Amino acid sequence: MKLRNLYLVITLLILCYSCKNADKFTDVIYMTGTEQDVTTRFSIDGPASIGVSATSSKKVESDITVSFNVANHLIESYNKENGTNYKPLPENAYALSAQQSVMKSGSNVTEPIMFSILNLDDFEEGITYMAPISIAGIEGELDVLESARTSYVVINRTIITHAASLNANSFSIPKFAEDANLQSVPVITMETRIYVNRFQYSDPYISSVMGIENSENFLLRFGDVVIKPNQLQLTAKDQVTTNLEFSEKRWYHIAIVFDGNTIKIYVDGQLDISKESTRGPVNLYDGGTFHIGYSYNGRYLNGAISECRVWTKALTQADLQNNMCYVDPASDGLLAYWRFNEGSGNVSKDATGHGYDAISRGNVSWVSGVRCPE
Repeated sequence: MKLRNLYLVITLLILCYSCKNADKFTDVIYMTGTEQDVTTRFSIDGPASIGVSATSSKKVESDITVSFNVANHLIESYNKENGTNYKPLPENAYALSAQQSVMKSGSNVTEPIMFSILNLDDFEEGITYMAPISIAGIEGELDVLESARTSYVVINRTIITHAASLNANSFSIPKFAEDANLQSVPVITMETRIYVNRFQYSDPYISSVMGIENSENFLLRFGDVVIKPNQLQLTAKDQVTTNLEFSEKRWYHIAIVFDGNTIKIYVDGQLDISKESTRGPVNLYDGGTFHIGYSYNGRYLNGAISECRVWTKALTQADLQNNMCYVDPASDGLLAYWRFNEGSGNVSKDATGHGYDAISRGNVSWVSGVRCPE
């Protein structure tokens, strides 16, 4: 009997606790779409519009008026919390079609209003902009869900550039071998945009991307005899291979980050694999030459390359996501930066001004009209 009474007491306590917590859940209004992610990405190459609205957790019994605004003051706190560097849109570049919208009786969504990018006249190259669109007020009895009051719209201007073809051609960086400071690089990031026409499906099954092949290998490549031709691999003292199998004839942003303890490979800004490493500093100075699109005995990449960079710092995921299409050449820790945007000639200049120009082995075929983001 005592045990039965104990079970009864516990059951009553659970019921009471559940009832108390149930009181905390009330119907609310929030920006539509924020129930999945408060951040929305939006790529443009000219004037464009998207619809915005507010949603209620229930159908309302009478009309409710919702007011909206662009709350640029929230960008600073967003950047601080997420490690980003977004900027507010230029003042005359955007507009809301209305400041208010109505959620009609029997509905749970307001009639959409339009958020429009009016022009790109004052957009700066490579800058990522943000428009925090917020619920400014409600004429009605429902409360706003504070965590979903704002939809953070991230706006990238599509950049149209050239790229260098790597089909039976490649680039080298001879001046790396003249800088003794590069003999022991404790942390490093290599990133680029890459397009593969066709992977290597016969011996040696390797399509080289970038890096240095010496006794302390740090080479990023597709394929090997023990992995598939369309898997990306860092060949180093600790080999790291992506889980992702890449597709032909599409652009990817890829990055390898070594922070001294861990090697990480990112694809399109998303972490694909992470592995602990004991390899020690990377040697970019001697024992081999840093190549782009080439390694031992050729092993060319049949494709094209753009936005290629080497850093002497370990970039974060936010760093990579923010700057896939362009980065300020004066950025801290940026060792070398080849945009491959020349469109002619056989040299891609190092945009940092450090003098590490990429020199082609042969005459370069240039690809035009490359869009980023696609």
